[in-house]
Amino acid sequence: MARTPGTSKAAKTICLAAFGLLIAFPSFTPHAEAVLNGASEKEAFSTWSSEAFLERAGLGIYGPVEKVADKQRQSYQDKLYASLNVWDEEFLALYEKKDVYPAVSIAFAPGADETSFNFSWYSPKTNTPGVIEFAKAESGVPAEFPEGAASVQATLDKASFGFTAHEAEITGIEADSEYIYRLGDGKGNWSGPYSFKTRNTDSYNFLLMGDPQIGASGNPHEDRQGWENTLNKALEKFPDTSFIQSAGDQVDYRSSEKEFAAYFAPDALRRYPTATTVGNHDYNEYYEFHFNVPNQNPKLGNYDNSGGDYYFTYGDTLVMNLNSNNENAKEHIQFMEETIAATAGQEFKWKFVVFHHSIYSAAAHSDSENIIKLRESLVPAIDELDIDAVLMGHDHSYVRTYQMKALQPLKNQMVQDGAAVNPEGTVYFTANSSSGSKYYGIEPETEPYSAVREQLEETTFTNIDVTPTSLEFTTYRTDTLEAVDSYKIIKDPSIAVEIPALEKIAMASTGTVLPTRATSFYPEVDLDVKGTNVEGTQYDILPDQVNYRSSPEGQLTFGKDGKVALADTAEPGEVKVWAEVVIGGKTFKSEELTLSVVDHEEQKVVEKNSEWSYLDDGSDQSTEWSEPEFDDSSWETGDAPLGYPEGDEHEGFGEIQTVVEFGPEEYDKYATTYFRTEFELADLSAVKDQGYIEFTVDDSVILYLNGEEIGRFNLPEGDISYDDYLYDVADKKLAEPGKVERIQLDQSLLDNLVEGKNVLSAEVHQDDAQSSDLYWDMEMVIAVDPEND
Repeated sequence: MARTPGTSKAAKTICLAAFGLLIAFPSFTPHAEAVLNGASEKEAFSTWSSEAFLERAGLGIYGPVEKVADKQRQSYQDKLYASLNVWDEEFLALYEKKDVYPAVSIAFAPGADETSFNFSWYSPKTNTPGVIEFAKAESGVPAEFPEGAASVQATLDKASFGFTAHEAEITGIEADSEYIYRLGDGKGNWSGPYSFKTRNTDSYNFLLMGDPQIGASGNPHEDRQGWENTLNKALEKFPDTSFIQSAGDQVDYRSSEKEFAAYFAPDALRRYPTATTVGNHDYNEYYEFHFNVPNQNPKLGNYDNSGGDYYFTYGDTLVMNLNSNNENAKEHIQFMEETIAATAGQEFKWKFVVFHHSIYSAAAHSDSENIIKLRESLVPAIDELDIDAVLMGHDHSYVRTYQMKALQPLKNQMVQDGAAVNPEGTVYFTANSSSGSKYYGIEPETEPYSAVREQLEETTFTNIDVTPTSLEFTTYRTDTLEAVDSYKIIKDPSIAVEIPALEKIAMASTGTVLPTRATSFYPEVDLDVKGTNVEGTQYDILPDQVNYRSSPEGQLTFGKDGKVALADTAEPGEVKVWAEVVIGGKTFKSEELTLSVVDHEEQKVVEKNSEWSYLDDGSDQSTEWSEPEFDDSSWETGDAPLGYPEGDEHEGFGEIQTVVEFGPEEYDKYATTYFRTEFELADLSAVKDQGYIEFTVDDSVILYLNGEEIGRFNLPEGDISYDDYLYDVADKKLAEPGKVERIQLDQSLLDNLVEGKNVLSAEVHQDDAQSSDLYWDMEMVIAVDPEND
């Protein structure tokens, strides 16, 4: 609904919040006086108008604030107002105390290695860098901060409106020691003090926390409590934890200071260093405002100014954090390769990679196109760099994979006392929520890579024990501290690996036909070789162990990934194909498969975005309307896609080009809309015995070719009347509309074709009278004899 001219309530709220900050912060008073006196200090907090305030907050200047009316921008504003209010409890309380430095949102993180730590924090806007003092402590925090403590001056960086970020690194930290630290303004005012303990790096543990995503439930306070509870429970069980690793999405709304403040609120985060990775709810400059990470490469992995990939080391462990919001896998691979090269002098026993977007999960994102692409791009490099474990989040459910290599699960590992001994490949973990703010249901079918998959709808955390010869991952539910999964890897070259021997191999194929020309009819032919050991279970066969053979030779080519293609000299005919694997000097051969090389050509007789005639008046057209002789000259015409509302679009066919009518009543729409299009067929004898129609419809359709039904989608069999909605003839949708669908055409359906003019007709039905949209477009392809095409 449009707003009337004038200053909106939202803008007034911002102004009042800003004025409240002026009153709360004495250091801002001179600026406030300047405002009252009409001064023009552009950068002073106090001189900004409501429009300028919105601009600095990332909303831009939109003239009168009432133009900011759409839901997304309103939500943005609501988050902003909440961001201001967060300081009422914590920040303003600190500011009112005399001689207290109001440092908030303190990020305490691992440094470049175990001898250093990185810090960042917020203060009221200032041009004076803060300082951090630190010293060894005998037992806990002393009554007086020790004299002669080491001091490091911070560097200043950008922060959100009205504040300044301070970043500092402390070095020279010794193992197995207790330290205290405090933050100051350089004028004798201090926060804290706080304390932390360092550990021995030979054998230690760290904790993996899945998406806190504070604010995702709609209640940041409750999410903070859930986050704090998980941290406290985990650290009570593992008080000697060396550091915490978050799998990303620290907050739900990337620009909400209220959510960031709730994330940083737990006292544990001032006592235990926490490494973070950028989630899809974190990315933008606010992430950089808050986190000071070591060894960052801002040119590799950066996305929307949220920071690039970074790494740190801890004893003989290397941890590389990637910003997976940047989907350019080449940048991440370059970063990992450069990191390995830069640390070549260190002999790492263990290598971890951390990123947010899980590439091996079990919930809603598991089959997303961008996730599959990221998996296929990153895994070869992860294999090549011999990464031990990959830690991820994003899908709000728990998954531990099998050992993975070359995109396939490895199940033929040596197991000793329940531990995998010197295993091949990499294990991947997807961590569930650590705050309880959001959970995703897992998919019904178990993925081939998932060894363990759970949705407990309870917060969890994973403890990772690291020794010179082992990694042990134990995942706990927070409420009962019951272990729900445990997995151990032993890496010890003194142990000879013994696994059940290979007994036989078998080869499967995704298709059996190889056309001589590009086709949309036949699937690509991919070969897959599986091994069986003498105990009847899987024997892992890797792609580089397989040799493919064929007879006659010279017809086909084979990729290491099993993809089959035609050689330049290929001729139509049959080719025998088999696989050979050599293990321990013995050659194993699969059974032969027969592939057919066929001479193939296809013709698109109806293109997508073609012109159609249509009738959208809700009338009963009986059955004659689909006949070739039917006179549709009084119908409207337009290019597909056709439907409503204007601007609606679907992947594969695009945005609606022709808007059709739905009737006089928005909540009593016509049940049926009719569509017809024509195409010419010059030589019926050239048509072979297969074809297909690919289409997108919302909600359902019956298709006719020259008056004969050739298929239907999302409608039951039987008579369908012109005034039948889908829900009149079915209790529920039989399929999900709006996707690209395919109807295969066999010889019996293609027999309806005639030489010369042909008519395709589509009878599109809505699911009910209140349906919000209608959509129709399609293309038709037939196979033809190449000689007669």
